[in-house]
Amino acid sequence: ANADKDYGQAAHGGLHIYSNRNYYRLPSNRNVKVAVTDSFDIDVFAQMNKYKIENVLETKKLVQNRVVAPSTAIRETKNNQRVILKYEAINDWENISHLESLREILDKWNIDIDMSYKDFAQQQHDRIYGLLIKDDGTIEQMNDELAQVYINKLKNLEIYNYPQPINMEVSLLSTFCGLYGISNESIRAEGINNIRQFNKLSANADKDYGQAASNGERKPNLRIFTKILKYRNKEYYELIIKPQLKKNYEVKMKEKQILINQTLVPNKNDLTDNFTLFHIQLKAANGEYENEEQIVMDLTEIIAYYAGETEDVYMIKEFYAIYGTLVIHHKLEGTIYKQLEKVNICFKNKKTDDKENSKPLTAKHIFKKYASKFVMKGCKFISEDPEIFSIFQGHGYKRLDTIEYDCLQMSIDLIKKTIAAGDERSRAAIILQGRQGIGKNGFTDVIAEQTNRYNCPNITNIDEFTGNFNSVVENKMFSVLNEMTNYDSKKSVATVMKSIISYPTIRINEKNQPRRTAENVMNIIYIRNADSP
Repeated sequence: ANADKDYGQAAHGGLHIYSNRNYYRLPSNRNVKVAVTDSFDIDVFAQMNKYKIENVLETKKLVQNRVVAPSTAIRETKNNQRVILKYEAINDWENISHLESLREILDKWNIDIDMSYKDFAQQQHDRIYGLLIKDDGTIEQMNDELAQVYINKLKNLEIYNYPQPINMEVSLLSTFCGLYGISNESIRAEGINNIRQFNKLSANADKDYGQAASNGERKPNLRIFTKILKYRNKEYYELIIKPQLKKNYEVKMKEKQILINQTLVPNKNDLTDNFTLFHIQLKAANGEYENEEQIVMDLTEIIAYYAGETEDVYMIKEFYAIYGTLVIHHKLEGTIYKQLEKVNICFKNKKTDDKENSKPLTAKHIFKKYASKFVMKGCKFISEDPEIFSIFQGHGYKRLDTIEYDCLQMSIDLIKKTIAAGDERSRAAIILQGRQGIGKNGFTDVIAEQTNRYNCPNITNIDEFTGNFNSVVENKMFSVLNEMTNYDSKKSVATVMKSIISYPTIRINEKNQPRRTAENVMNIIYIRNADSP
């Protein structure tokens, strides 16, 4: 024996060789007789799956671990007697630091049972299509069409009593488990009658027929028939069973998708909530999401879109670090998709092998799949319509429940009537003119602080208003033009400013964005030190 290898003597005789799997894709946890010689057989056991799999998701139910450590004793019932079996260590296994590779060991025996990626993907495909779990955790009953397809070909089989793996032989118990998964009583009765009529039962199977039927009724399992036909009638499985399973799966997934779309209520895009795409990325990286619906609900808090004049207009809530506040940014579809592609989703309960081998799921895929949850009729600065996106979501400070206005009421009424045009937007601009240091900027700074993210408190270049790109004026209810350095008497400048001051709508030109028409909510104050403003 090589001292670098870990050996153990099996409880039933034979030799255990412990090795490192090194990503070798074994078909299952228990691989019996992968090679048969005149003097010994080779079995390979590994913990490929730690948990039982239901509908491609790990459950909390542990599968039996087929790997037994050296110097271990196990209890087993044999001939109605409990016996203790020991796995003895042969060499100094506790001090071995490196195990030999399983691949190298099997290569020496010219054995290759490593599943190709294609076969592994097919195995996952079969697991998805072969079994559907309802929301309450129960197995969904087989529909009549598929049940009849199974019954028609469950014939000419040799059925044994001892429950060996299905890829080796068909047992009576597994047959009854599959039959009792059929909800249609007449189809189930036909299948039960066919067991003895069209199949060959071993002597022990015929003897224990009643007991097997009773046990099978308590453990219905639809997927057993899929396995039986896959191993016993592969051509029929590929041509008939698999397409039918896929069809059933797609119908169920479509029904589930419709139900989700009908029941999911989108969250409001709230600028007072700090939640952004950054937080979604953190939750996804930490594996906090359990399903797609949770991701959709989080995305509805930050993204929305509506039909623009030439293409869809996308809006996303983001953090504006300069002012330490949240704002709404307009972006192209491609830009939004690039951001969402960076959010790789790894569900909390997803099967380990799926995490390693499946194509990464991103927030972009989920956004496109549930696009109807993000669409709006349009966008306004202020709207009570829940189907119209409302940009304005409150001033910088909350209004007090009770305010003593008596001493200020006359002044407030005067301002409202003569300057603020009552409850309507003023169609005139205010000019604050006076010498330096009298508090003009202090006055406008107070207003700017009240209007929070919806202001431009210090515009010094008129080109930001009248130039080719003017997105600075969109969704701004207050702007201060402070000592404009290039404001001249050109008619074109005056015309544009008149339009901004008085018109209810405005055309927005933004770099790398389609042109769009926005609601004009701008109120302007000019500040000037010179005698002639």
